[in-house]
Amino acid sequence: MSETVISILVWLHVIGVAIWLGGQIVTAACVIPALRAVGDRTIWLNALEGFTRRFGRIGIAAMVVIVITGGAMIDPRLDQVENFGEDLYAARWGYIFVIKMALWAVMIALIGLHQFVFGPRQLELARESAEADEDTPELQRVRRITIALSISGLLMTLLVAGAGAFLGNHNFSMLPS
Repeated sequence: MSETVISILVWLHVIGVAIWLGGQIVTAACVIPALRAVGDRTIWLNALEGFTRRFGRIGIAAMVVIVITGGAMIDPRLDQVENFGEDLYAARWGYIFVIKMALWAVMIALIGLHQFVFGPRQLELARESAEADEDTPELQRVRRITIALSISGLLMTLLVAGAGAFLGNHNFSMLPS
């Protein structure tokens, strides 16, 4: 694969990561706090549900781009690592790659639990208690879980991006381990 093609793949990969990571940060720092300021809880819930549905589609598309471009970039880099011999761990690249993939798997699990299990459950419970003066204990519990999943997922995303930066710096990652 030519270095031009690899550069295009890196560019698309970075765009996917920017959308994925940027969306998480904008959601946590801007969207959720802004929606909390809405007085009517039903309007707040409808807006949140609409936003999360739309961002979920964009996030999944970004992750597909990340996976496809990342996968396409592995083989050319493995060729470079093979200059050290057949051992993947002969260069730092092998260790960093395995760490990045482990972090990525944890990130996907955390975000999947948030998006497909606890997030929808929190919305369901919030709708049920929209007319009540206070949240139910179950809603409070699920909200704490979704917050923990969100923070943990964002932290994993940042760590995966950091590992990607180390992988991409071949002056560092291609050194013997």
